[in-house]
Amino acid sequence: MYFFDCFIVILLILIFNSAVYIIFKKYMYGKENSAMKFLVLNIGKDVVWLAISLVLMEKSKGNFLFLVVCFIISSFLIYLSVIKLINKS
Repeated sequence: MYFFDCFIVILLILIFNSAVYIIFKKYMYGKENSAMKFLVLNIGKDVVWLAISLVLMEKSKGNFLFLVVCFIISSFLIYLSVIKLINKS
């Protein structure tokens, strides 16, 4: 596993999660079915992120475990922030 590949994967997930959160907060928050629209947007983001990550990284068990851990942590963080935002209103 190369440091540069890991750095790119983490950077991509940070950029994608930030973009999804900003899009949610600006355009979807406070509207009807905003949570469901967020889920659709987030699943699309996850598919794109996974496809790019699999193309960049070599196929091994260590890299797969790294991708799974990154996915779980990033999903937890973005869902936590969105759920807190929705519960405020």
